[in-house]
Amino acid sequence: MNAALYIAKRYLFAKKSHNIINFISMLSLIGVAVASGALLIVLSIFNGLQDFIAQSVNAFNPDLEITSREGKVFPQQAIDLQTIAAWDDVQYCSEVLSDVVVFACEDRQFIAKLKGVRNDYTKMNRLDTMVEGHFVLHENDNDFAVLGGNIAYRLDCFAGVPNTFLKVYYPDRMRKNVSINNLSSLNSQIIIPSGVFYTYTEYDAEYVFVPIDFAKQLLGYDSAYTSIEIKCKEGKVNAVQRKLKEMYGDKFYVRNAYQQEEDLYKVMQSEKWGIYAILSFILVIAMFNIISMMTILILEKKEQIKVFYSMGADKTMIKNIFFYEGLLITGIGLLIGIVIGLLFCFLQSQFEFITFGDGSYLLSAYPVKIKILDVVMILLVVFLTTVPATYFPTRKLSVDD
Repeated sequence: MNAALYIAKRYLFAKKSHNIINFISMLSLIGVAVASGALLIVLSIFNGLQDFIAQSVNAFNPDLEITSREGKVFPQQAIDLQTIAAWDDVQYCSEVLSDVVVFACEDRQFIAKLKGVRNDYTKMNRLDTMVEGHFVLHENDNDFAVLGGNIAYRLDCFAGVPNTFLKVYYPDRMRKNVSINNLSSLNSQIIIPSGVFYTYTEYDAEYVFVPIDFAKQLLGYDSAYTSIEIKCKEGKVNAVQRKLKEMYGDKFYVRNAYQQEEDLYKVMQSEKWGIYAILSFILVIAMFNIISMMTILILEKKEQIKVFYSMGADKTMIKNIFFYEGLLITGIGLLIGIVIGLLFCFLQSQFEFITFGDGSYLLSAYPVKIKILDVVMILLVVFLTTVPATYFPTRKLSVDD
């Protein structure tokens, strides 16, 4: 065993002549353990919340979305939808016609986005599992609408309520001087609500699904679409996206699920790394205790340092003794903190003892997800703060005094 490391271990566990050194050593170890454990727990909870939000968003968005680079809509013949649908890596694709309209139910009004899709649109995503009522858009020659939860609440318009109708208004593109405040000057149609979907994201206040033929008639487009949505076989999104970009990339955007919500994902990542930076600062503060402890320890061991020097130990070895002791304190504290963090995350995932409290929430308890990258980042910040903190008190250590 390395002699400096062996002596450092003896110094760490041996009783000091001054209790203040024992106290500061224990305080330093606890500080590192608490900070590293808290950092792992908070990041794991944040990962769990991120995953939940991402799952909700991905349940709404398609794997790939094609939109025009120029203008709001594009002609039907601009994209060969039948050829794309026949690809082996494509499971389903649908034309979409969407725009902002005014919804009204009795005397209540709300502005949101009308999204016209095929009747079998549930093949695209899992929205049918998030619906109160039924995700039905056309049945027995009747058109139906599926509303976002917040829209249904604002309009007090829910499925299954007798004599409940949704009136939809949209400006006539062929007329001039159309005012949204004068609903009589707008194109309008009536539709029956069949269900209400809940993603617990902003989409609940933004979208109402209707049959695409209903949307064409209301918006005044016979053969134009705002987007093409595609569902790919598992693991084939990138391959299909590359192929579509080669075919249509000069005139159309081809975005995957991440790119469709790029701003949201960037915000979530920024928040996570902001939390990481704040909690890492606590670790930096904890390192000041190590500097204080090592400075006092060096003063206490001054006579023993002279003995080591007289026995043939050089300055490097003597410095390494105290350097290793600082590393040992930090390493033990880090190990304890990581174990506590992992244990907490395991217990929280099994027993869910930390909850959101009273109220109506989609999640009853805080979700947790441990990522290896987070553990590596914790180790990295501890290493980057420990080395300077342990080196600083020893750099001017002298055996001549």
